[in-house]
Amino acid sequence: MADNMDFNGADSQDAAFDLIPANTLVKVGLTIRPGGAGPEGWLTQSRSSAALYLNTEAVVLDGQYARRRIYTRIGFKGKSVNERGEDTYANRGRALIRGILESARGIKASDQSEAARAARMIRSLGDLSGIDFVAKIGVEKDRDNPEDAGRNVIKAAICPDNGQYLTVMGSAPMQTTAASVPPANSGAVAEQPGSPVPASGGAPFWAR
Repeated sequence: MADNMDFNGADSQDAAFDLIPANTLVKVGLTIRPGGAGPEGWLTQSRSSAALYLNTEAVVLDGQYARRRIYTRIGFKGKSVNERGEDTYANRGRALIRGILESARGIKASDQSEAARAARMIRSLGDLSGIDFVAKIGVEKDRDNPEDAGRNVIKAAICPDNGQYLTVMGSAPMQTTAASVPPANSGAVAEQPGSPVPASGGAPFWAR
């Protein structure tokens, strides 16, 4: 007879499916789900337009909502520009990426020092995969379906300017970053000795 399968350790249905309340702050670990678009394959192409985005999965690392997964699209290129020639979809995405880097690397939004400016730089979109930061959770609903309960998304990244940052982050962030690992068959150049982001260990380029 086969061994019994034990589901006592599984989340209850309420814990697994109920939405995390809007504006809750949680520490998350981010993963980019490569869509094969863009020079290195990290971007995903919209099925209905020319828009490009990062398809991300964030896992809550601790606290009441630990292990919950949050799926968010971070805009990289919109399907069009407004009357002023602005790509608002891409601009919002860039602002969120900046916030993620500031949160992960312990940089205040107002800090314009050389070290802070370096901390807002990445060599590849893949550098965002594996990064930990403090996220503010939002709830996004289908506008065409009034009965839609919605789904959780990352509304914003929380930086050291916020009084709750250290409490949620747990401690000041380590001066390290995940090395970029390109998607399979992306054609990206592998990490080489002496390059700005070390393959393992050592201070990243922005912390030197």
